[in-house]
Amino acid sequence: MLQTNDDTITMEDAAAGYKGLLVIERCFRALKRTRIKMEPMYHWLPHRIEAHVKICVFALLIERVAELKCKKPWPKIRQTLATLQASEFHTPKNQFFQCNEPSSNF
Repeated sequence: MLQTNDDTITMEDAAAGYKGLLVIERCFRALKRTRIKMEPMYHWLPHRIEAHVKICVFALLIERVAELKCKKPWPKIRQTLATLQASEFHTPKNQFFQCNEPSSNF
C-alpha cells in the first residue's frame, strides 16, 4: 500500500518514487559501511534533511557512473576496490603515492 499527500501524481509515479528512494537508501547504507565514520542521524531541520537526501543521491550517482564506465555490477566493483592499497612515500624533496594494481579478475 502506498500513501502520498500529493493527489496530482499517479500511483505508478508514486511507486517509482518509492522504488528510487529504496535504491538511494541502499546506496547510503553502502556508503556508511566504508571507512568513513558515520553514525545514525535523525534530521528535524529542513536543511539537514535536504543535505541527507543530496548525499544519498550523490552516492547513487557515484555507483551508477562506476557501473557504466566499468561495465560491471557495483558489488564486483566494490570487491575490486577493496583490494586496492595506496602507500605514501617521502623523500627530502618530494612526496608521492604508489597504488597497487587491481586484481586481474576484474
